Amino acid sequence: MTDIQFKAVIGLVLLAALVFGERYIEGRGADRQLAIDTAAINKQKAEAAATLASETDKVHAAEWALQDFKNNQELQDADHKKTVTDLSDRLRRIAGAAGRLRDPNAAGCGPGGGGATNQAATAAGDRPADPAQAGGLLSAELSGLLAQLTKEADDINVAYTSCRADAYAVRGIK
Repeated sequence: MTDIQFKAVIGLVLLAALVFGERYIEGRGADRQLAIDTAAINKQKAEAAATLASETDKVHAAEWALQDFKNNQELQDADHKKTVTDLSDRLRRIAGAAGRLRDPNAAGCGPGGGGATNQAATAAGDRPADPAQAGGLLSAELSGLLAQLTKEADDINVAYTSCRADAYAVRGIK
């Protein structure tokens, strides 16, 4: 082998060693970078899992607080509805068996009569045909209208109280 051929072979061997060595070094660097990137990704995953758990706990706490508020509001609403029902029952009892209210300002209304016993009797034409119409009783229609309007007003008041409490809770007003 000649000196030039020997140098060419040595050059090729060195070139091959250089190429394979460079690939080996690059491969180790790539493996090292892959390990660094994998560690960074795993760290981000752990942080994301911790954040998710924290936010999930906050959501559950908010749901429990809302459910607790809802339960308390339902108890208050039930209490208000019971009060309305009790007052409606009282109004029906006051109306009596005929279901009619008395006008407290009507003359001769209530116990004691107010009129003298020796007063002249009213003419038969001035009296209503139904004895229940006498003595300051309101008409059945007016009694019914008053009862209906009272119930509607009470229902509106109960609904307003419930909505106001809900709005105050949402706005954080005590």
